[in-house]
Amino acid sequence: MGYIALYWGVMLIGYFAGSKLRNYQEKMGFINGVMLICISLLVLLMGVRMGSNEEVIHNLGTIGVESFIITILLMVGAILSVTLTRKLLRMDKYGYLKGKECPPDMQGACGGNDAAGDTVPDAAKEDASSSNLMTWLIIIFVIVGLLAGYFIVRQRISDLVAFDSVTGLMMTIGLCILLHVIGIDMGLSGTVVKQLKKVGPRILAFPVAVLLGTTVVGVLIGLLFGDLTVREALAVSYGFGWYTFAPVSITNAGHVVAGAVSFMHNVFRELAGIVLIPALARSIGYIEITSLPGVAAMDICLPIVERATRQEIIVYSFAIGMAEAFLIPILVPLVLGA
Repeated sequence: MGYIALYWGVMLIGYFAGSKLRNYQEKMGFINGVMLICISLLVLLMGVRMGSNEEVIHNLGTIGVESFIITILLMVGAILSVTLTRKLLRMDKYGYLKGKECPPDMQGACGGNDAAGDTVPDAAKEDASSSNLMTWLIIIFVIVGLLAGYFIVRQRISDLVAFDSVTGLMMTIGLCILLHVIGIDMGLSGTVVKQLKKVGPRILAFPVAVLLGTTVVGVLIGLLFGDLTVREALAVSYGFGWYTFAPVSITNAGHVVAGAVSFMHNVFRELAGIVLIPALARSIGYIEITSLPGVAAMDICLPIVERATRQEIIVYSFAIGMAEAFLIPILVPLVLGA
């Protein structure tokens, strides 16, 4: 919970600073470039850590394939549950209430059915090239990081535990800087608080939807995959991309295979979320993509969500990620009977 307070704190400080700079908004155009650079460097560092991790490399065989399939199934389940919830709440794919006020540059998309997404609104068209650039940068930096971690760090650094600790601290510092910049950007526009008031209690429906969708898919995985029981499959599913907690908890409970599957699934979940958010935001829905990365939706993926959608959507992203982070330490031991 300490990290949640830290992330909220630096973002709120940034928001306050940005709100005081609204008269100079036209001079702050460099902020988007700063965010893109920070995202690229953070993703590169994450790739280096994964590439140098012995456990990641060791489990890339058969368990890796199974974990990848499980990751796809759980992502699809989360997307479908969020989509159903969004439709029940009468919200369009861009996160606006149907029939309510819509920004002028989104006319033709808001208030209609989801088929309106076939004709991309002006605001989405304007951001399309930026999202595509971010997608390619993320893919390139992840690959470069993985290769550097495997071929350079593993060969030249003997104390990988210390290296992991130092890079973890660097990622935390970098993420705080990035979230502070996002806070400034939100403060400059001043629309997030207004949107949060407008959303109200509806925001709580989406973490619940993700949990229900994950539970249904987890049970199906337990019935379909012979090497995992339903309890083990649910424990893996409830990892939500947190690969430093769920795998250890599952393995310590005596479920070694499930622990390995959990580790690889959580690595794939975070990595796939980072890559897919900018690629799929306009096609599957702005709120839907916040369910892809799991707990990373509230930290490293938060700026990616903001860049790929619009500022107000990070409210949903943070809510889903924070709810998952709260539930993981409860649900994983609970379903295992630990």
